[in-house]
Amino acid sequence: MGNKHKAPLMLVQSRIPSSRYRELLDLLTKSQNPTMSSLIRDVLSNKTIVCKTHDETYDLLMDRILSIQMEIHAIGVNINQVTRYFNSLEDPLRKKVLVKKLEKLLTETGIKVDGLEKLVTESLL
Repeated sequence: MGNKHKAPLMLVQSRIPSSRYRELLDLLTKSQNPTMSSLIRDVLSNKTIVCKTHDETYDLLMDRILSIQMEIHAIGVNINQVTRYFNSLEDPLRKKVLVKKLEKLLTETGIKVDGLEKLVTESLL
């Protein structure tokens, strides 16, 4: 293995205005550099500074989609319960009442699915 001789590192100190220091602190919080020293070394070496950004609108969208999904799931559970009860009944009048209830639940499901579809469509635009 070849030994590479590295040039000795030199200590460099400098003073900067507090406004520039605040800019560097802001950049440090957004960058992937762990320390101010590594950030300044990258700046002095003309390296690209990669900044992390976080889009909170995506989190809000995902929360809303999850909420709608949970509502649809709850409606589906109710439909299953009503359907099982419906199949166990012999009385046609009771079955008719349950059919009305199922229609209402299916309408709710359709409304929720339409809302979810609208939400996803709007987020893609």
